[in-house]
Amino acid sequence: MRKAGRRGRGRGTGPPRFAQLLLALSLAPRYRDQQLGDLAEEFAARTRESGYQAARRWYWRQVMSSVPPNLRLRIPPSKKNELPRSASMETLFQDLRYGIRALRRSPAFATISIVTLALAIGVNSAIFSLVNVVINADLPMQNPETVALFRATNAKLGVETGPFSFPEYLDFVEQSRSFEAIAGWREDRWILTGGDEPLRVTGYRTTANFLDVWRVATVVGRGFLPGEDVPGAPHVAILSHGFWTRHFAGRRDVIGSTLRLDEEEYEVIGVVSPEMEFANLADVEIWVPMGLDRQNAARDERSMGVTGRLRPALTIEQAQQDIAAIGTALAEEYPAINEGWETRVLAAPDALLNDESRTILLLLALTVGFVLLIACANVANMLLARASSRSREMAVRAALGARRTRVVRQLLTESAVIALVAAAIGLVFSRGLMQSLIWITKGQQDIFLLAELDGHVVVFTLLISLAAPLLFGTLPAIRASAVDLSDTLKEGSQRAGGRRKSLRIRGFLVVAQVSLALMSMVVSGLLVRTVVKQVQLELGFDPAGVLSLQIDVPETKYDSDTKVRQFFQLATARLSGLPAVEAVALVSRRPATSPGPHRQFEIAGRPAAQESDRPTAHTAVATPGFVDLMRIPLLRGRDFVASDRAEAVPVALISLETSRKYWPGQDPLGSRIRISNAAEAAWLEIVGVVGNVRNQSDSESADPQIYLPFAQKPNTNMVVMVRTSGDPASLAAPVRNAVWTIDPNQPIDDVRTMERVQYDASSSGLALITLFAAFALFALCMAAIGIYGVMSYAISQRTSEISIRLALGADASQVQRMVLVQGGRLIAMGTAVGLVGAYFVRQLLSSIVFGISTLDPVTFIGVPAILASVGLLANYIPARRATRIDPMTVLRTE
Repeated sequence: MRKAGRRGRGRGTGPPRFAQLLLALSLAPRYRDQQLGDLAEEFAARTRESGYQAARRWYWRQVMSSVPPNLRLRIPPSKKNELPRSASMETLFQDLRYGIRALRRSPAFATISIVTLALAIGVNSAIFSLVNVVINADLPMQNPETVALFRATNAKLGVETGPFSFPEYLDFVEQSRSFEAIAGWREDRWILTGGDEPLRVTGYRTTANFLDVWRVATVVGRGFLPGEDVPGAPHVAILSHGFWTRHFAGRRDVIGSTLRLDEEEYEVIGVVSPEMEFANLADVEIWVPMGLDRQNAARDERSMGVTGRLRPALTIEQAQQDIAAIGTALAEEYPAINEGWETRVLAAPDALLNDESRTILLLLALTVGFVLLIACANVANMLLARASSRSREMAVRAALGARRTRVVRQLLTESAVIALVAAAIGLVFSRGLMQSLIWITKGQQDIFLLAELDGHVVVFTLLISLAAPLLFGTLPAIRASAVDLSDTLKEGSQRAGGRRKSLRIRGFLVVAQVSLALMSMVVSGLLVRTVVKQVQLELGFDPAGVLSLQIDVPETKYDSDTKVRQFFQLATARLSGLPAVEAVALVSRRPATSPGPHRQFEIAGRPAAQESDRPTAHTAVATPGFVDLMRIPLLRGRDFVASDRAEAVPVALISLETSRKYWPGQDPLGSRIRISNAAEAAWLEIVGVVGNVRNQSDSESADPQIYLPFAQKPNTNMVVMVRTSGDPASLAAPVRNAVWTIDPNQPIDDVRTMERVQYDASSSGLALITLFAAFALFALCMAAIGIYGVMSYAISQRTSEISIRLALGADASQVQRMVLVQGGRLIAMGTAVGLVGAYFVRQLLSSIVFGISTLDPVTFIGVPAILASVGLLANYIPARRATRIDPMTVLRTE
């Protein structure tokens, strides 16, 4: 009864509440009360005449018929009457024309803003072009995500991307269930004769199915057939597209012709697609079948690369588990050979870069991102300062009827003009930056050569130029459009509250600039310190005055140790007789580039408990006089001598690091070592200890090194070192001619002075120094400019206050201190935030920092000190100017 009574009383009190609410929402505020009141009076009259239900139905009909026109009335005229496309474009062109005129009226502001952004956009485009080489690389194989590359790793030996033996390859082929096909390859070099002069050509020996696994087509001829990769098969060869073009002028009749490689003839059967000339494959000129004998292949001879194509619907992770299980079984079956070795399976796109390269690219991207944000903050600060001078202009536009959104759009259009012009200049700058990096590295780093301003880079730059105005232009545009007509249009009037708010915003931008600049400078400082530390390490030899050249004699022609010895002994004698030549020696690996193969060895009387516990060292073969020629200090014992012939007692030299590590506190002279797993291997007597030689290692201590005499361990591939008192580069031609008098078909490769070798080995580090030092300098300059701009603006807004203080007797030093404290507070806040950010960012460098800690005190103290000093100098200039204000002149003007 109570519910019915309440319902009866409510039924006659007024119109339906939901209908009233719907009508109220659809009405404009100025019509709402009147129309709701009129309908309520009519509703009451109809209720008395026809009853509540009839009046309710009438009311709902009125509401439903009124809502659509009410909503149309609430739409602004600009939305209700959409401008035709031509009118919209005309408005855009008007904004552009006005924006260009506005910038032309402020040439200093426009120039500084454009140059600042152009530098930031340019470095971003340059770094993206490097990343683009990897991300958007056109890999030669079809469906590269289903192609895997195998990597052998051994933590004890320090091997991260090692090769496999032929028996291991066969184990993968026979036991793996994750791949529809697996192929192998091995790098090789040949001497090509029959032309004007002998040429050294590089290539791959592959299994017959290699091109099929990668699904690479030939442009002329055919690929390898099954059975052509077994011993005794006919000699056939496939040419790379570049080699075909250079040496055969792209003639299609090359098929069937003959190449003479290492005195053996090979029939040309095809030309591979030009897509195969990619990354490391760019140097491959000839492809021939592998021809390995599975019956006689050694399991401990690791020289093969392995690749495979996944079965449909299988993933790299599943393939990794499959191959890892095979590797575990091999380690159990062959513990003396496979213990410590593991196999990683990587998708082809992921195998392009190692972890260190990925980290460097990430740091580059992060740093240039900081640079862009700093530049945007700087331009935003200038726009805020400019907005204060345009307040009357904005007020006039508002008084004439311009909507706030229209003003914001106009200001953003001006920002977009700045960004687009900066982007065009930035592309030119990025091109110049990449050319500079190529010049610094002397063309030795492929990634700089491959980087180009292609469509991806242009689109990226365009996106930056469109995003940048939103970053630096939105806040100033909103601030500039928020004007108070009554205050702003009064001559010389400006609200103190608006000034303080604008100053706070600009101060926040300066804090952001300082913090980003500090993080960028810390990252740059750590990397620059790493490279400098590496360059400053002792090489252990003297590269000045030494010419080096590579001679690799073919095993088919020099098929015995005696013939190899005779050739190199005769070559050494001929070269020693050249004018200005002081000494000639041979070594199997160039110092400063490669330490030689990493081998395990055994010390007589100290057998290892396990195979993995055996000592390890890099090995190199050298002739008598090499130590003296390279001026490597002889610390104990003697050098190799002529009497260390093949039939003499086997001897060896060890480096100081080898002695320190494996004979601590002992004299190693007279000790015997054996570099082989075989019991019949010869024991070598240690006859001398020489100084450590730096081989661009990534550790602060040199790697252990063992030298073997060439006469006792002849090698077909040797580096000839020639020392002269004059210019070593001038000996290149005489050295070639001298060798060709011995064998006119012997190529001479990689003729470089050792100073050039040393430079090339460190060129990538020099390029990194250039990049990161430039980024750090840019960030420092932008932060200083930001501090200077904010403090200059603050002083201009407080001119009257400072004048009154001076007129009332304040000392100039007090005014100067007041300004310095205000700017110092911004620097301190930015430094604190930046140090926190740098602490977390530096963890990314843990894998690439060399010789210093990621919390290097020199960097973490020096960088804030430099930034604070430059910031205080930028702060001091406006503070000094504030003390020179003439109070009487200012107060008289007020």
